[in-house]
Amino acid sequence: MMKLIVGKSGFRKLAAKSSAIGASGYVLSVALLALGSTTAQADFIGLYAGVDGMYTKAEDSAGQSDDKFNAVYNLAFEHPVPFVPNIKLRYSDFSNTESSGNALYTIDQSVGVQTLDALGYYEILDNIVSIDAGLGVKRVNTKDAVRLTVGNAGAVVKNNYDETLPALYVAAGGKLPFTGFSAKAEVMAGQNSDADFSDINAEVKYNFIQNIALDLGVKFGYRAMTVNFDDDSNSSFDKIEAKGPYVGLEAHF
Repeated sequence: MMKLIVGKSGFRKLAAKSSAIGASGYVLSVALLALGSTTAQADFIGLYAGVDGMYTKAEDSAGQSDDKFNAVYNLAFEHPVPFVPNIKLRYSDFSNTESSGNALYTIDQSVGVQTLDALGYYEILDNIVSIDAGLGVKRVNTKDAVRLTVGNAGAVVKNNYDETLPALYVAAGGKLPFTGFSAKAEVMAGQNSDADFSDINAEVKYNFIQNIALDLGVKFGYRAMTVNFDDDSNSSFDKIEAKGPYVGLEAHF
């Protein structure tokens, strides 16, 4: 079952930082830039657009949980122009609300997490087996609001925080010709002085419409995203963890 876990300073401590990517990430970054002159290119201009419903289970330190589907939107543009990378965007919206209290007071807590991935990538292989690699950024926006109500009086504490992290991107996939079935796995990872993250997903897709103008398919997958914030950052979060299954539709024009 998927879990979305958020830690907040003063409310809960859920995780320690994950290990840094280190010098190997820098070496891979340089290698990816050098691949621009030797990678495969799309034969035609193509646009991919998709929407996913990701099942999340938000759980606090007291064991209370809130299950829901969260929206994920995907957009990719591929072209045959040499040296120019293809473009991929992914927007994810995770949120959760919690309430607690008794006859004397109530505490309402609203947590919002939005991420935006912006990537430039090259197609290393593009046939029955496909391999993509590239660079980009992950933008993380967090919103945390706590309202304490005692009788008719109330007070609200809010914290909004934005973080942009550099990212390495690798994807691999394959398809069964003439069946409409394909599979793909994607990995993103990166860090800066205030945070580090990993974002991994794997999916199986079936195209129930395939013609020269449009491919339309349904996909089933699983995603695991973790963002760790440094103790010196201004975020009220210590860790964001989202893991679980998703179902979606994707169109290829």
